[in-house]
Amino acid sequence: MHGTMKRAARPIWRLRKTLARRLEFRPIEAEDVRYAYAAYKKGCLKDMAGPFSDTGMTAEEFGIQFHAIVPVRYHGAWTLFAETKRGFLPVGMVFAFHSHADPALSPFMIIGDMPWFPWATPRNKIEAAVNFFNTIRATIPMVDYAHGDTNKRFFEMICQHGVMRRVGTTFSVVKGEGTAVFETRVG
Repeated sequence: MHGTMKRAARPIWRLRKTLARRLEFRPIEAEDVRYAYAAYKKGCLKDMAGPFSDTGMTAEEFGIQFHAIVPVRYHGAWTLFAETKRGFLPVGMVFAFHSHADPALSPFMIIGDMPWFPWATPRNKIEAAVNFFNTIRATIPMVDYAHGDTNKRFFEMICQHGVMRRVGTTFSVVKGEGTAVFETRVG
């Protein structure tokens, strides 16, 4: 090695390999609410706050709240699908809102929430998210404020696929704490 130190090898993520399995996403449809309810009962929607932070609603009550809140709070809502042990199923959802009150003047969308269903494996999450961001970036750029180490590491892994990049840190999202800011690459 002649006096040079060998750097630790970083994993090489290949976009084509990550997207090789069957993956899809679509705007949320009425039939997807039952999967959201299953995730809600397991506490997977608690970060969405409001009525979703408590797991005591019945399926009917949840459906009413979901249909009342999601279209008002978010401008875009998608269901992410991946191959699971039980077949090709929804593994998560993405909820986003425009960066400007007038969508025609909005240069990008901000990810509001990205809940994962209990049966989603780490592989499902990465593959579905990479597929979503890789595809959606051709339509509209996306920005995420990743608070906490787990969220930050998740988006750093998406960055390793070349789909997103970290653009900085903000101290305005969570008072007194740094929050990593990620955006989709123009592609």
